[in-house]
Amino acid sequence: MSQIVTYAFFGEDDAQRNFLEKYLHQEFPDTFIEDENERWRFKATNDKQVDKLLPEALRQIRLLELDVLFISRDIDTDQTPKILEKQADFSKTCQGHPAIVMLPVQCIEYWLWYIKRHHEEPGKNTPLESQTRATAKRAVYDNTKVVAKQIALANDILLHLDVNWLTTRSPSFNHFHKQVQAFLSEYAKT
Repeated sequence: MSQIVTYAFFGEDDAQRNFLEKYLHQEFPDTFIEDENERWRFKATNDKQVDKLLPEALRQIRLLELDVLFISRDIDTDQTPKILEKQADFSKTCQGHPAIVMLPVQCIEYWLWYIKRHHEEPGKNTPLESQTRATAKRAVYDNTKVVAKQIALANDILLHLDVNWLTTRSPSFNHFHKQVQAFLSEYAKT
């Protein structure tokens, strides 16, 4: 792809933004660039703010001439009916807007935990989302609460990101990845 796609991120934390940035850079090199001027316009600090401010963020996409808005929010459950309901709600809200929704089951740390475990214990393939969020965060970050250290640990894990493998382990990641692929397919037609 020779076109550059300008995006903004709207989500609840730095771990999600970091994951997105590393994923886009690895999987689609020289394709996506974040609009740094708008980085702080799209700001939320928790899931409730993402839900509340989403309509305004979608309205701003066109005003700011962005190609796409990445929206990220933890689902906070591992129950399939609730996951599907949340995915459907976000799809409906974002319909007609250039938006891609990243909805990790429980939290982004489960995607990171899958990557870490695949690197350290390649034969282990049991689902992780039924484990507690505290267990996932401890598995990824040990016991550090310092965001800069958490990002550094996540970056070490993301060096081993195998997108094709992760799509087979995490349905929520697969859902997100398919949206990115579909967006790029349509974008290439413009």
